[in-house]
Amino acid sequence: MLPDAIDFLEDEDREGYVRILIAMAGADGTLVREETAAIEAAMGRALIPPGKRDLLRQELKTKLNIENVVVGMSNVAMRLALRDATIVGACDGEFQEEEIQFLLELAKHCDLGEKDLNRIFKWVDQGWTWLQDSREWLNLAVETDENDILDDNE
Repeated sequence: MLPDAIDFLEDEDREGYVRILIAMAGADGTLVREETAAIEAAMGRALIPPGKRDLLRQELKTKLNIENVVVGMSNVAMRLALRDATIVGACDGEFQEEEIQFLLELAKHCDLGEKDLNRIFKWVDQGWTWLQDSREWLNLAVETDENDILDDNE
């Protein structure tokens, strides 16, 4: 994993960061495997202790209020969470209206506007393209939920 600003966050901000990702995953009322995997990876990246991870996983079963989550968080932590929540929202292949509204609300808490959020959407799209390109030139197949194999060379 490449170094990132999350490495320098205080413990409280790391927890808030993960909670925002959890709130994003639940924003549309549906939790998919890819979102759960992204959250698990984020908890590892944020060095959340195992006992705290168990407590945070319980929040996947509830709808979190963003107003309660961002209280006391630094602007840096909220902006990192905005970036990575956008990745979580993209995990299932498309953004639902509830997810977009969640991101717009979070952007406001970060003192960012739609233009900034659109830059993040573009960055996420470029990331997916970057990964897709690597699978293509490495001739890698990807397994989908339906147990079909997608071969980028077909």
